[in-house]
Amino acid sequence: RDGMVEKTGQEMISEEERALREPECEGKGVSLLVKRGLLIEQQETRYLISLTPDGEAIAKKGLDLEAEIGTLTREQIIGGSWKDLPLRRYSLGTLPRKIYPGKIHPYQRILDEMRQTLLEMGFAEIYGGLVQSSFWNFDALFQPQDHPAREMQDTFFLKETVPVPPGFERVRDMHLHGGTTSSTGWGGDWRVEKAEQCVLRTHTTSLSIQHLVSHPEPPVKVFCIGRVYRRESIDSTHLAEFEQLEGIVMDKDVTFRHLLGFLKEFYGRMGFEGVRFRPGYFPYTEPSVEPEVFVDGLGWVEMGGAGVFREEVRAPWGVKHPVLAWGLGVSRVAMLRLGLKDLRQLYRTDIDFVRETSSWRPAHRAS
Repeated sequence: RDGMVEKTGQEMISEEERALREPECEGKGVSLLVKRGLLIEQQETRYLISLTPDGEAIAKKGLDLEAEIGTLTREQIIGGSWKDLPLRRYSLGTLPRKIYPGKIHPYQRILDEMRQTLLEMGFAEIYGGLVQSSFWNFDALFQPQDHPAREMQDTFFLKETVPVPPGFERVRDMHLHGGTTSSTGWGGDWRVEKAEQCVLRTHTTSLSIQHLVSHPEPPVKVFCIGRVYRRESIDSTHLAEFEQLEGIVMDKDVTFRHLLGFLKEFYGRMGFEGVRFRPGYFPYTEPSVEPEVFVDGLGWVEMGGAGVFREEVRAPWGVKHPVLAWGLGVSRVAMLRLGLKDLRQLYRTDIDFVRETSSWRPAHRAS
């Protein structure tokens, strides 16, 4: 009739309303209500357990609920009563539960082994800060101020500065014209401001030269295992920070052959019997070599750099005797020893890597 509303059919029920009335049903409405936070989905798992025919047969005969003995006491063994006890049956084919004892990280074990090896070879350990002035990191090592290694792509420079030490003029003169030696130096320009700039040390040789300056008389036989920093693109074989093993020997009449002997002895004790040397170049040593070790399946692998300090490095500080020096890649030794393909694995917090790597026992080669 006019002005009256009449019901003409069944009411329409929306998907959401149907889900509210029957939440057990599945459909679009349920997912919509879950998204709106009006329904919470819960899963329930039920287990129905029943006896098999074999189990029913055993149950009819009756079950023996007598407790079995799994661990014998001292008194039971000594008194002989264990012979009459219901002992639990053991299957030798069942693996026992794994036990993971506390272990030192595999990389740290190798670092400790290197340290112990050098101490046994008569070296003393030295330490120093991670932040060094450019003077000690570069200039004192006769590395010219326009050398590519001092540019931003290779070095982490800091805003802090440190005054150059007394006697820096001798290093400056060595760079400019060779000082009082027969060297002609690098020429060019040398600025105090650049030498005072601080960096994250790019090698631990900065510690070796400082130790040598404070101990100019023989004998000197020291090493350092420390972290160094360089601007590298990180991949499976390069990191921006890594460990380096640095060592120097200064004494009367030491020669280049002594240097090769030290390196061969060290790598031999680390398990690398095949050691050879090829010529190399470094700004602060002459002659210079790059030691290589032979690894099955890989061939000859380069391990670092070594040489005899140039006169330009020694003369400003009054060091008159030869100085043998080397800087070796520690992480590369660790990768070869542990059979790793990715250098980053040495620094990850991976408990499985620590658990699965067997504890290594050093077996030094006889000298």
